[in-house]
Amino acid sequence: MSQNPQFPVWSRLLGESMQAMRQHHYGRAAALLRSVVGNGSRKVRLWPHYRQALANFAFALYRNGDVGEALAYQTQLLLTLPNDVEARGNFLLLLKAGDAHLPDSAEFRRALRSVMAQSDVSEYALEIARSLLKDSVFRQAFELLLSGDDKQAVSALRQGRLRAMMQMPLFLLLLRGSLIPLPAFETVLRRLRKALLLTYAVPAKAAEIARPGKVEWEFIGALARYSWLTEYAIAEDEQETAIVGLLRRQLDIGLSLPSEPAWQPALAYHSLYRSGLDLSDCRALFTQASVVWKPYLQPLVKEWQACLAERILAADIESLTGIGSELSEQVRRQYEENPFPRWQRDPIAHQRLSAGRWLTGFAPGLHLPREFDGPVNVLSAGCGTGLEPISLVRQIQTGRYLAIDLSRASLAYARRMAKQLGLADAIDFKQADITQLDGFKERFDLITASGVLHHLENPLAGWRILTGLLKPDGIMLVSLYSEAARQTVVRARRLIAENNWQPTPARMRQFRQAILNGEHEELKPLLQWRDFYNLSMFRDLVFHVNEHRYSLPQIEQQLAELGLRFVTMRGLTMPLQALYQAGFPQDPGGTDLANWARFEEQQPNAFASMYGLVLQKPGRD
Repeated sequence: MSQNPQFPVWSRLLGESMQAMRQHHYGRAAALLRSVVGNGSRKVRLWPHYRQALANFAFALYRNGDVGEALAYQTQLLLTLPNDVEARGNFLLLLKAGDAHLPDSAEFRRALRSVMAQSDVSEYALEIARSLLKDSVFRQAFELLLSGDDKQAVSALRQGRLRAMMQMPLFLLLLRGSLIPLPAFETVLRRLRKALLLTYAVPAKAAEIARPGKVEWEFIGALARYSWLTEYAIAEDEQETAIVGLLRRQLDIGLSLPSEPAWQPALAYHSLYRSGLDLSDCRALFTQASVVWKPYLQPLVKEWQACLAERILAADIESLTGIGSELSEQVRRQYEENPFPRWQRDPIAHQRLSAGRWLTGFAPGLHLPREFDGPVNVLSAGCGTGLEPISLVRQIQTGRYLAIDLSRASLAYARRMAKQLGLADAIDFKQADITQLDGFKERFDLITASGVLHHLENPLAGWRILTGLLKPDGIMLVSLYSEAARQTVVRARRLIAENNWQPTPARMRQFRQAILNGEHEELKPLLQWRDFYNLSMFRDLVFHVNEHRYSLPQIEQQLAELGLRFVTMRGLTMPLQALYQAGFPQDPGGTDLANWARFEEQQPNAFASMYGLVLQKPGRD
């Protein structure tokens, strides 16, 4: 077959566009490539450089500020080459950048579903939810539930007007895999959950009985899974509570009759509101090999079986120290009752780096001893459910890795996940109180303390103990609450204290619903926090037994007392990093803590997710 005469023209334009991009002339590069990328389905089969041209075009559009169009062309590339790993990765990068510019097309949503099936859905929940709202069929059902009442929701469900929404694969994927941090979605899901309960779970006259079909059962299973992910944070009214109580009593009686066919559907309805672990004989039920679970219940049953296994693991966890104070005991009890997050997957590094290369990736000016070129000894103080140590051990070369926490429930989850990921021997999980580690003999190259010091009775004393466990020239990664960024949390904690509200599930659900209803206008910013949408996270956010907050000048003073050097900040979003660089071009490495203090004055919510401090202990010389 003779070569297409257009190939040399396209190749020339591709070369010129690449030269333009090297000179940061992205608008010119996009203009050169626009004529090249047309009729892609034909060109991809004929011209060997088409993939590169389309990828470059999407990138040039993105850098030129045309994020929506860039996503549209990246979608075209992904649908043309669905197994292209680089195309999927670039699609995800554009997705994060293009939240306000999501294409409104079935093709985009199809590409999104394909990519999300192989990605961590929780990282892109907002983008998925907003993409669904651009779908006219979904939006129509969504708005019907949002603006209607319970009677209208039941009527729409019975008439099949919600069926199209309930069987959308992207919606089901979202419900099974992530919290949805949007208030309107919670309102819709609450109304739909009640409609399902009233339509299918309440005894009715024979002529009025409605039975779920395959679509309904699949959706009930997905919504039950979402309820489990939120830890049943969504509020309920007295009617729902009464029906769920009746279902609970029926289950406690019926579960002793494994041949009885009615109890699995009843368990599914109950699971929209409560965990199966609340049932009186849950261990016997969920470890019973003879039960053949319905497909819509299988994912939840696996979760409950894992939780039962964790209770056994918790009893075997070794304690390095005792619990040092009554406050430490209160904190321990909180996390025994509410361990979080119950994460499912962590970032998988394509290649494990030396700790030195990993650290200089976000702290380029860091000077490290030779030990950081090989396996380093690490301590994670306050490791919770293990996401940080498990993620870290998959990214860097580690030797001895000790991870400690007060909560056995959290540690049991961490140990189970480490074993599941083949890392059972890589991390040593132990129960310990940081305040009791004074005199501990081991020393570490790297210590992490993420979100733990600010819950101690005397944070500085605990910080001093950890500093003593750090080798000279060692690195400490510390995360602390910002006073400026948590003013709404302060107001919520004050209201809770004034009313002496206790962190019971019912009280926390009631308080959340009051905020959603607009009864506490000053607390409305809490709706933007992902922590609001999970009961354990909500408790940690506003009901914690003890919390300290900091300003950067206070941190600077404490670092001087501890003899630690500030290196840089980590964990900020790319837009915030760009803002800092634009405001302080003389400090490209972000090494000046005073500059960060001035930056926070300009952007008081910049550290809503905590200060991420990179610190170094001076060497012996």
